[in-house]
Amino acid sequence: MTGRDDADGTETSEPSAERAPSGGAPADRRRRRVLGYAGVAALAAGGAAGAWYVSRPDSADGGATDEGADEPDDTDGAEEPPADAPEEIPAVVGRYAPDLYFGALERWYPTDPRPYVVETDDGAVVDGFTALDDYSAAFRETGSPPAPTVFYNVVEAAPGVDAVQYWLYSAFDQFTVNFHWHDWELLQVFVDRESGDPLLLSASAHSRASPNNEFLDPEIPEGSRPGVLSEVGSHSSASEVNGLVPSFERLPTGDLVSDVTNDAIDVSATLRAPFAYGLPRDEGARLPFVLPELDGAPLHEHPSLSIERTDLIDERVTVGAWRGLPTPSADLPLRDPGLVIAHPDSAVDADATYALEPLPPLREAIDDFVGPQLSFEFAIPGFAEDALASHITSVGIPWEQERFTDPLSDVTDPAHRRRIDGAEPAGLANRVVGRVRRLRAGTAGALDGVTDGAADAVADVAGVSLFPLSTEVAVRLASEAPTATVTRGGVFEYLRVEPGPHLLVANGPGLAPVASRFVHEGGLARVGGDGELTVVAREDAGWIRGDAREANGVDRVRVVEDYAGVVYEGEPVETDRFAVAVHRAGRYTVEVVDRDGTRGAYRVTPDSFDDDDNAVRREVRTGKLALARTLRGELDELSALAASLSPDGDGDTDTTAENETDGDRQRDRTASDPVRDGISRARESAAGAVDAAANGEERAADDRLSASASSLREVRDAFATDDQAGYDDAAVEAIDPKALAGIGRANDAVDAPL
Repeated sequence: MTGRDDADGTETSEPSAERAPSGGAPADRRRRRVLGYAGVAALAAGGAAGAWYVSRPDSADGGATDEGADEPDDTDGAEEPPADAPEEIPAVVGRYAPDLYFGALERWYPTDPRPYVVETDDGAVVDGFTALDDYSAAFRETGSPPAPTVFYNVVEAAPGVDAVQYWLYSAFDQFTVNFHWHDWELLQVFVDRESGDPLLLSASAHSRASPNNEFLDPEIPEGSRPGVLSEVGSHSSASEVNGLVPSFERLPTGDLVSDVTNDAIDVSATLRAPFAYGLPRDEGARLPFVLPELDGAPLHEHPSLSIERTDLIDERVTVGAWRGLPTPSADLPLRDPGLVIAHPDSAVDADATYALEPLPPLREAIDDFVGPQLSFEFAIPGFAEDALASHITSVGIPWEQERFTDPLSDVTDPAHRRRIDGAEPAGLANRVVGRVRRLRAGTAGALDGVTDGAADAVADVAGVSLFPLSTEVAVRLASEAPTATVTRGGVFEYLRVEPGPHLLVANGPGLAPVASRFVHEGGLARVGGDGELTVVAREDAGWIRGDAREANGVDRVRVVEDYAGVVYEGEPVETDRFAVAVHRAGRYTVEVVDRDGTRGAYRVTPDSFDDDDNAVRREVRTGKLALARTLRGELDELSALAASLSPDGDGDTDTTAENETDGDRQRDRTASDPVRDGISRARESAAGAVDAAANGEERAADDRLSASASSLREVRDAFATDDQAGYDDAAVEAIDPKALAGIGRANDAVDAPL
């Protein structure tokens, strides 16, 4: 990923159309099980020891010794080290240098970027073409990661607290929501300078807009060191601290603590989760990769590159065009443990060791990291067709990032920040969260529109329900600096979201996209209906499209499935027009609020969709007539539900046609079933209200609406008797809330203008 860079979505500088000359393949190519470098590259002036102090703001000359250490009076007669000998690495840097754990499908391991430097008119640059080509060629030749390297930097974070930074460079990043040349990741170990004890681990996540994976007061006994778990392809990181190597645990399991101590938040009314990025595949999530493109061609087919398809992420977890799949892939493998690359002094059984080198010399050797912007686009729902929007972000150079000199700017948990320096930056409280679930046929999933006790009772009449994602999805937040992330168990989280308007889109291979505009007012914001967003497979999708440009506009849309509950809530993506993908087997009420704040609604059932799977309302109206018609339709559904749950078990439903006369609407009412009788009378009154409102008879419409509400109150009164009118508890839990909702709809219609 972008390695918590300050990505702004802008393109990096591009090399010439012809591929720049290679800076040379890495000379150090090793097989696995090599226990260290035969030698370490020569360091620039200042060296490792100097790096500790150069980055410390209280150091005047960058070459001081450890605090309290005695300095020799002179150096006459001292043995000078060879000019090319490496400087001694500070003890604290070596002590906490991490062990690195990778997935089996990883292709780009941390390496030294200097072999890929190309001299240009703009200076010495690391060229993306050269880095990807030469790194891949070296990997193919040896079967081992070329020149594993970790760079370190030490910065004073707060009085008495130093941040030991471990920077990891990869030649490429390939992921579900992002890919780019030159990927920098970071582990920060905040250390008490007096005791040498670690206070906080902070492992870089997806971008500055995503929370880090952090652990407060880690226990790292002598003989062990921090572990870094790296997400396949993106290299987003989590610290491994609970001893269950090498997998990420967001929550405690058995006797094991979790790998994060980030605070938990309420993602929705029914879900509380730690505010941490995590590693989806380690958490049992299936997450597809995509092939990055340049100039319309996949990278392995681009004429300026010589990489092969096998140099990219394995085809088993890669999909082509998202829009071309009818359903999400169901057979993507989960993460398997892969290589372990460790510090030479580590006690773990490693496949290779890395060189630990100071970062400041890179700044002298490299002027820039360059490469053309890569492309991949996913859909945003529009009224007439799916629009496309890019969501690629670009990488940042370590020494150009705020956290390079201010490591606390990268601490993302408010409690952790307070522990280090007592500060409470407002941006750490500005969060946006939500959960994505999939709407599918059948009732084996969740039915949020009814209580748990009523779920079995409505199984025969409900058509769809909500399921956990089988494949995680991408979520893009569009604002001044667009950024994208992926869900973990359907959950997405954004940090440092500036107050103001935003567009959020959730999308994935084989899924119809969902989008919502919202205004973030600061603090914690939940997107969608109480933090919930719903997606549907393309092969099952029907599009509810509404156009209010010729009416009074539309400011907000809410789509409620009769039994699954709210499946969409938000501002329209387009001005006064909306498009919401739903499952065609569901039955929905579409609620709208126009520019004057007037409510409206209409019904969408399986019969509403045309041959192109669209249910189009060309003129979305608000007001009394629209609400009365919706009430009539909802009472039709309630009547069918009551018939299916009736104590007499006949299951007969009064299905009067819209154009029947009052006499036609009469039926034999059974005095022993006041529930069905009350619903029938409520339907008749609602139908009369529709007729009156259509004729402009406002007072008559209101009288009939009030009568409908009164009949529904009688239904609820029947349930309040000792025998509940003969209905069992599950039936009451299914019918009573819908009767209450009908009363609310009738009252809204009474209050609405004609």
